[in-house]
Amino acid sequence: MRLLALNIRAGGSGATAPAVVARCLRHDPDVVVLCEYRDNAAGQTFRSALRRAGFEHQAATDGHSGNGVLLAANEPFAATRNPFGLPEEDYPDAVIEGKIAGVRVYGVYLPGQDRKRPHLRYLIGFAQYCNEHDIAAVCIGDFNSGRSETDIEVNVRRGSLVDAFSTADLYAELEQHWTEAWAYLHPDEREFSWYPFRKDPDYESRSGWRIDKAFLSRPLLPRLRAAEYDHFFRLDRLTDHSALIVDLAERTSSVTAGSSPGH
Repeated sequence: MRLLALNIRAGGSGATAPAVVARCLRHDPDVVVLCEYRDNAAGQTFRSALRRAGFEHQAATDGHSGNGVLLAANEPFAATRNPFGLPEEDYPDAVIEGKIAGVRVYGVYLPGQDRKRPHLRYLIGFAQYCNEHDIAAVCIGDFNSGRSETDIEVNVRRGSLVDAFSTADLYAELEQHWTEAWAYLHPDEREFSWYPFRKDPDYESRSGWRIDKAFLSRPLLPRLRAAEYDHFFRLDRLTDHSALIVDLAERTSSVTAGSSPGH
């Protein structure tokens, strides 16, 4: 299974949707996760373009005006919106779940600053549950969080903490239970998946952050084969994020998508 996650920047636009989807298709994904998806005209353009490309099976955080998540696959899947059961004040449209080919896929766009703390707390508990019950799960998308020392470019360049993630504490706790795919496969490399969007296309920013991630449960980790960024989505100014592409080997009979508490 190949998963591709991309933040399309504030809902994207109908004008760039065909180019974004075409670029996605170059990677031949089985699952596409679009972060900062919005239920508006541009969002419908993205959905139509994906359907024409063979991603007829879709689930999204519809019915609200803010940023959310679109999950699309080339095979049928069962979806759950707001699987954490969060109340309206805790940004419930940040997560959507799909059970796809025996894997629990969580597409996420976690909100900025401390608003994501409820989501990270739930993920920590769910990570422990998956590990204990042999559940294959992956959480992929824009986490808006990370390791302050290595995932913020200015800190890497200066060798000191100039800036920091407000949720670095919970992020570190999540890493104790689940494995972040790109860092696991590239322990000595430094890449950044988001840069501030500038009107001047020739401006070269050195203020990158690596916030687009994929976390795998322990039962799923042996199936991890690759995790790479496609920076041309950002360099071609289709969005301000790079895409993350994760490859998983075929499943074995000993690992299950299972049921989580409350499902």
